[in-house]
Order: sequence, then C-alpha cells, then structure tokens
Amino acid sequence: MDEIDVKILKLLWEDGRMPIYQIAENIGISNAAVDKRMKSMIRRGELMGFTILLNFEKILNSSVLSIRTRMKRNEIWKNVDRISGIMHFIGCLGGRYYGEFWYGDALEFQDKIELSKELLGAYRIDIYRHRMGRRERISDADWRIIMAMKENARIPFSKLSESIGLSSKTISKRWERLKEVNMVKAYPIVNRPVSRDIFWFSLFVEVENLEMETKMRKMENVWRTSLFEEPLMIYGVFYAKNVKQIDDTMEEILCLKGVKKVHYEIIVEERFYPSYLDYVHYKCRKMKITE
Repeated sequence: MDEIDVKILKLLWEDGRMPIYQIAENIGISNAAVDKRMKSMIRRGELMGFTILLNFEKILNSSVLSIRTRMKRNEIWKNVDRISGIMHFIGCLGGRYYGEFWYGDALEFQDKIELSKELLGAYRIDIYRHRMGRRERISDADWRIIMAMKENARIPFSKLSESIGLSSKTISKRWERLKEVNMVKAYPIVNRPVSRDIFWFSLFVEVENLEMETKMRKMENVWRTSLFEEPLMIYGVFYAKNVKQIDDTMEEILCLKGVKKVHYEIIVEERFYPSYLDYVHYKCRKMKITE
C-alpha cells in the first residue's frame, strides 16, 4: 500500500460507491490505474470489500469500550465474536483494544461491559460515549436496501432491484435521501495493519470543545474522525510513513488551541463485523423505532 492507494481509500471512505472514473479524476490517474490498484488491494487483503456504515449519532445507541487485558491475542479474537452488536474491534500494542458496540438501552450496555470483562479478561474498561444527535427512523423499505447491501455496498442498483423487488429508480432515490440526511454510507472494509509500508495509529484528543474537529479533518494524513461527548474527545485514525511523522502529527495537534491531552495507539490488528447491521435492524424493530 502506498500513498496513492491511501488516497483511493480516503475517497472511498467518503463515498464507497464512488465510480472509478470519479476517483481517477480526483487523484489524476487513469480509470484503468484505479481499477488495477483496487483489485491489487483486494488481492493483498488490504481492501476486504464494502458494507454499510450507520451513523451512530442518529440510530439506536453506540459507544466505544477501551479494554485493557493480559489475555493472549488469539483468545481475544475468538471470544469477541460472542458479543452481540459489535461493529468494529481494534487490537493495539500492549494488550489494548477498542471496540465499537451497539446497544438498545443502558441496561443492555452494562451487560455488554460485564460480558467483555468475563470473555476478554479485561482488568480495566473505559467508556467513550458518542455524541448523540436527533434520532431518526428508517423505513422498512430502506432497511431492505441496507440489508441487501450489507455484503456488497457497491452492488449495481439494477442487480439489487432483482433481489428486493424495488425499481432501480426507487432504490436510487431512497439511497440518495439516506445519504443527504447523513444516515448511512457505503463503507470500505480496510485491513490497515496488513500494509508493511505505512503505520496506522489512533489519536484520542481530549478537548475543551468539539469544534476543532474541522481542523483535524483537514490534516493531510488523517483517515477519519469521530466525536465523543463523554468524555469530550475527538478520535482520529491517521497514517504515517515513519515514527517521526507520528510524532509530528501529535505535535501539530497539541499546538491546536483547546487541546487538553493527546494519547496514541499503534494499530496492529482490526476487524469489521457487517453482521452488526442484523443486530441494529432487530433492535430497531423490537423497540419500534423503525417506520
């Protein structure tokens, strides 16, 4: 994976259904070169497909658990599969893990915390709660589209139409509306640690206010950011070619006005679980927060 590959992935992060010709125009290379690079990343196991990412500020509930454990890594990955509603799980250096968990209510969330302690041997768990926005409802028709795109979010709408019984035009309109209100996005599943040419690291930035996320998102080597309201924090995933660039990135952020503290984690393994969509869909129906 080189910097051009990362540029392709960053564009796909913004829109996983972005056409190849549009990616090529943004980067300044040919359509054939983009197609070849995407296929190469898939072959190397760096790009593992496309699924749907729900906006955790608008649907159900989601928080990140920071887990400290002495359990062996292979045991962690075997046991974490037994926790329902997990979307993303990251292994970092030194027995540190971060998991994105969806849940229906506070009682269920507490059960997930206790289960994480039991299954993952956690001796410390810190909770980062996402910023909560206005809760939105997803219609049954939209859920049909989302679930049909779970395993391949780049599937042509003409092909999708055959499997869910809606016209391509209807699917396209509904998808565009979901994107406009920032409910969902087509998400590239990236296996970053496979790359040997680039370091991937997470920064947890404690701040006085969340407005500076705009500045962080403009940094050249940022992959993505998300916001937590408890504690007040901006989380960012970054990439670097060497350790010095990691240090330079941290120094740049520490110089921003309003930053209280920064700590980082080097990502060594991560997994994304598209099956979280089944869980969220089930919970929304059970709690009657779908149309």
